[in-house]
Amino acid sequence: QKTFERTKEAIPDGVCCVYKPPGWTSSNVVSKIRGTLERAIRIKGEKRQKVKVGHGGTLDPNARGCLVIGVGTGCRLMQSYLKGGKEYFAIGKLGEATDTL
Repeated sequence: QKTFERTKEAIPDGVCCVYKPPGWTSSNVVSKIRGTLERAIRIKGEKRQKVKVGHGGTLDPNARGCLVIGVGTGCRLMQSYLKGGKEYFAIGKLGEATDTL
């Protein structure tokens, strides 16, 4: 049985897409991922190892969708992956009035 090595090097570098639910900010998602990874490699009594995690662009807190996340060197790679255009989809309801402005 292979044991998990509790080091920063044990966390793979890369880019992935994470579903961001409505009500969460992009920073909330990054913080949750960073905290989870840092707890996974924490060794009691030793200095905390920081894990670099970032996102490829802010999604509105009310929006849901794919948030591009980079871990380690993947943070740098995101810049080249996200150079192209972006597409957004929305659903609206015409003829409805609200009292919010």
